[in-house]
Amino acid sequence: MFSSKLVSKLGEGRRRPFLLVLALLASILVLLALNGRDNVKDVLSKGGSWGKPKETSKSNLKSLRPNHLKSLGNSSLGFEKVFVVSLPERSDKQDAMRLTASLTGFDFEILDGIKGVSLPPKALPGEFKESPGKNNVIGCWRAHMNFANTIIQRHLSTAVIFEDDTDWDVGLKSQLINYALGSQYLSGHINNPSHSPYGDDWDMLYLGHCGNSPVEDDDRRFVIKNDPTVPPAQDRQNFAATPDMSSYDNHTRIIFPSKGGVCTYSYALSYRGAQKILYHMSMSVYSDPVDIGYRNMCSKKERNFKCIAVFPQLVDSHRAAGSDIKDSDIAERKGAIRAKGYTPNIVHSTRLNALNLIDGETSTIESQWPDEMPLQGPIQLSWSTT
Repeated sequence: MFSSKLVSKLGEGRRRPFLLVLALLASILVLLALNGRDNVKDVLSKGGSWGKPKETSKSNLKSLRPNHLKSLGNSSLGFEKVFVVSLPERSDKQDAMRLTASLTGFDFEILDGIKGVSLPPKALPGEFKESPGKNNVIGCWRAHMNFANTIIQRHLSTAVIFEDDTDWDVGLKSQLINYALGSQYLSGHINNPSHSPYGDDWDMLYLGHCGNSPVEDDDRRFVIKNDPTVPPAQDRQNFAATPDMSSYDNHTRIIFPSKGGVCTYSYALSYRGAQKILYHMSMSVYSDPVDIGYRNMCSKKERNFKCIAVFPQLVDSHRAAGSDIKDSDIAERKGAIRAKGYTPNIVHSTRLNALNLIDGETSTIESQWPDEMPLQGPIQLSWSTT
């Protein structure tokens, strides 16, 4: 959990030179130079299960040429469209998301959240479990089905969605360079061109979650070492199983074939993935929370639903200063007062650094772990099947 010691450090509002992310800012400048207007036009290709890991050579990293990544610098993060799901009345959350997205350099369209009480029983694919928050669970499920529905209706090859209380590192676009390289590797595009910078043979990409597990019989990993945006291991906050990181040092992030996760802070779907979601989670009998449904989609091999995830996650849920009643539109809170906001697992929070970014003070960015020693040397990329 987020320790009281850490919260105390955050409250001091300490700043330090932005040494940790100079490499990330440099990468962002590269992205801007590569930025093109072309979005992905073709729907993703059909495919089956992950199958056996493919043998690859580290020299093949040269095959992932910069032109594969040029659209990562655009206003849709390399996807065709970005959405934020938000109840219409939560203008407070929409304001915060609009500001932080603008500071990161991307735009989005609001996808209206749904209240479960507005849905008649005949519109549900099954009997949802009786609980105090049943209607909120139903509303959340329907809003995410609307995301899949919109992808198909608009013929989008890919789209990414964020929940309206999320946060990310100020270097998100730079992080997505490595995510794209990792997803290209996992989807078999080391030597083959792809339409999407993330590769063409996937159904779901997890960007933000609160726990995610690798596929047991697939040991491929895209490894990002010496990453200054990785939170300290002892302060990571998750509510479900996570990958075994014991063979890596504490500044390593991995991208891996996923058997699913918990929480839907941010994820992307391909056109094919959206089709499968609507079939299995709306047309068929279904009655679980949406994140559990996604986990089942990823874990059941017979569904041929290919998922890729990153750990530690790139997106997490922000806990704003003030009453915690504002935190969630699904779970009830007790009204405790939070003196300072924080975001689990995010080192250089965009929300906490909003004023610095507005004022152009990129030389001093606040870290949520100000006492961590700066890393030396560049980020190192590798992949393995062990």
